[in-house]
Amino acid sequence: MYSTCKREVYRNLRFKDETVYSVRRYGLVEGHATVVVMDGNEENPVKFAVGPKGNQRVRDEKSKNVHAVIRGNMVRCRWTDGDERWCAVGDKEWRTSNASDAVLNQGYIWKQVTYNPYKYKTFVTVDDEKPIYSSPMVTIGEEVWALVPGEEQLLLFE
Repeated sequence: MYSTCKREVYRNLRFKDETVYSVRRYGLVEGHATVVVMDGNEENPVKFAVGPKGNQRVRDEKSKNVHAVIRGNMVRCRWTDGDERWCAVGDKEWRTSNASDAVLNQGYIWKQVTYNPYKYKTFVTVDDEKPIYSSPMVTIGEEVWALVPGEEQLLLFE
């Protein structure tokens, strides 16, 4: 259905006036994007990775470095040069209507995700600041949103 390929995505802070992400493939920056949609599955979910040494260096030196990325299969992207090969979208309506019915029927819900190296050592959900390490689907744009188990789903595992 989608053209999938493994990528790493991280916020590029050199773009001061807009939210832009660098997209890496095989360790090299492939380009810059304003919207990225990443998809995974139970065996290979989208991962939120933070390098602990890089996190500590930011805290110690108060200077930013690339140490936090989102890894997964990129299925849609809007590049900053205007290329929209993947018909990029990133709004909430898309997340609700196009997320896998199987995942949504298993009790997953959308939550906003953030990362601040001065406050956290991992990516966290915005509403309750709980750490998040993986997700079956992530949309990255002005905000980052991830599918996470809903309250009903969490009760099943307790």
